[in-house]
Amino acid sequence: MIVLLWVFMLGTSFAKPLSHQFEDKKLYYSALNEFFYETYNKPVANSSLERLEKLLFFTGIELLEDYELSLLEKYPTSSIHFILARRYFKKKEYKKSQEHLKNVKAEHRYFPESQLLKGQIFGDLGQFDDESESYFSCQKTAEREEHKASNEKIKRYYRMIHEICLINKARRLFKQGHYKESIDAYDQVPKKSYKWPYVLLEKAWAYYHLGDYNRSLGLLITYKSPLLDTYFFPEAEYLAALNYLKLCLYDDSLTIINQYYQFYRPRFNQLEKFLSVNLKSQDYFYNLMFKHEMESKDVEDFAFKIVTRLKKQTRFSLDFNTIYKINKEIEAIYSSEDQALKRRLIPHLNLVKENIISKINYNAKEDIFNFLETVPFFSSQLFKIQLETLSKKKDLIYTGRTLISDRSRGDYENVKRSRFEYFWKFEGAFWADELGDYSLGLKSNCELNKDHKSESAK
Repeated sequence: MIVLLWVFMLGTSFAKPLSHQFEDKKLYYSALNEFFYETYNKPVANSSLERLEKLLFFTGIELLEDYELSLLEKYPTSSIHFILARRYFKKKEYKKSQEHLKNVKAEHRYFPESQLLKGQIFGDLGQFDDESESYFSCQKTAEREEHKASNEKIKRYYRMIHEICLINKARRLFKQGHYKESIDAYDQVPKKSYKWPYVLLEKAWAYYHLGDYNRSLGLLITYKSPLLDTYFFPEAEYLAALNYLKLCLYDDSLTIINQYYQFYRPRFNQLEKFLSVNLKSQDYFYNLMFKHEMESKDVEDFAFKIVTRLKKQTRFSLDFNTIYKINKEIEAIYSSEDQALKRRLIPHLNLVKENIISKINYNAKEDIFNFLETVPFFSSQLFKIQLETLSKKKDLIYTGRTLISDRSRGDYENVKRSRFEYFWKFEGAFWADELGDYSLGLKSNCELNKDHKSESAK
């Protein structure tokens, strides 16, 4: 009787397709799944494509990462073209990716991001003029969408797209050796941007190549601020040691190297062993993102800082948001739908959620281990600097020469500053509005004392 009654009830309400019924109830993820069931083996009308775009506006496109490419190819909407372009880009099938990007409409919400992707493709193909043009288009259209948006979250999203395109432009200028221009581009990234801490290291390299070692060191010192304690890069330690070496401040360079070996390298080794145990886990790295207190401060606290940094990345935020909305939809179904509908909808939603969790887990694991893989390289580079530094010190001792430094810790006269740069006097504390504006005032020590010069001239 119950089954017959349920069939009768469905029969009377089926004048409207299930996908429409779910959409009316704002069960958008369920509606999207039903939509594909209803249309995948039929000719797709324009009205259906418009509905698909509407549903994807509410669900986002992250869950489509797991859909068959052949299925998605049936639905030529701008959103689908964009996700297909992104997936083909990951497979390095650039021609297919570019073909889909051509079909993302200029007024569509994903158009700015499509220009970012187009720039990345041109960069990989070595077509640098087209790459720069695409990033410029990305910036302009992202600004357009930001001004149009009424929702603050959407505004921030387009501001983030704008900043990523700006940073990619700066990176291209850096690779081409246009260091001053790259710094000008990096300077346009606001300190509130989640990308800004990464920009500091890249700017420091640009100043290093310009020979402004004091400014490079000042940027690297910014990472010592408590506000940036989750941002630790072995590369930053290497660059700091390299800057001191260029200034012939050998003891400072050796101090950086010794601190790295004594404090950080053992923790990296422990961290790698600890994480390797959970390498095959499908949810360990996902769960790690939600831990607030770590059980083992020696090992997990270091992992926690790395994971905290990862959580700020856009792709993780979008995936977390999708999980949140799916959970809300599951709650709504449990509270208001009958058992038959629950049995129909809940398993699919749980499967979608599990797939996204698995994706987050995989990406977090990959990012952490990619980070750990940089450690041996920069450890070896620091070892080379250590050998070079010790060799230079020995040469001075064996030849009886000394450098000019009186070991003073610098002077304002040694600070290079453009008319657009602020001047902050460091008073032993990090202030948020000063971060990223530091410069040391160290004098180069690469000159021999005059007495030794005259002796060597004889």
